[in-house]
Amino acid sequence: MASVILYPALLFVGLPPIMANVTITVGIIFSGTSAVLSSKRELKGQGSVTLHVMAFAVIGAIIGSIILLHSSNKSFQDVAPFVILLSGVLMLIPKKQSAYVHESVSKTASAIAAIAIVVVGIYVGYFGAGGGVLMAAILIRIIDAPYAICNAVRNVSTLTMNAVSALIFIFTTPISWSALVVLAVGLFIGGYIGPIIVRVIPSAIMKYSVAIGAIILAAFLAYQAYF
Repeated sequence: MASVILYPALLFVGLPPIMANVTITVGIIFSGTSAVLSSKRELKGQGSVTLHVMAFAVIGAIIGSIILLHSSNKSFQDVAPFVILLSGVLMLIPKKQSAYVHESVSKTASAIAAIAIVVVGIYVGYFGAGGGVLMAAILIRIIDAPYAICNAVRNVSTLTMNAVSALIFIFTTPISWSALVVLAVGLFIGGYIGPIIVRVIPSAIMKYSVAIGAIILAAFLAYQAYF
């Protein structure tokens, strides 16, 4: 959620949209690292699902990063509100439960889940801000586990995606290093505290709070982009 808030903040202080996004992508490595360290309890027994999510997410992140390098600031700014809005809406849609799932349906669902994760990876590589919220929205629909576990898997996959994208960006596009220094300290602390908060707050409250925050921010960014 931090990246969702930081993006308009960096725009407000004068950074161009793409530079703001790239700076956040590099900065999120610090919060991602501390968040993964703080999520060790929830990650126990989740190695297989985490590796699968990471693999598909990284493929998408590489594609998204390449797309970003060939995008204009204007096109980037125009698409951002809609993707953030989508992530918020997805979190509000109830997850259907079924006592019996046919094998063919299960395979189809797995394929759709893999495609969805690749798409999220593309989005994170293209527009890091809000990518964690979008990944959480997907994971709570495909992983049968409490929100805290989905959040932990999200932390690992988001760290991996941002690390891959950051490696590409550092050598190919301008970064605001002065802003990054300030962001790094706060993001590292916030990243460590985040999983602790998620651990004690009921899943429903966390899910709806993040969803509503994403929708409000999408409206704000849409106003900035189109009015």
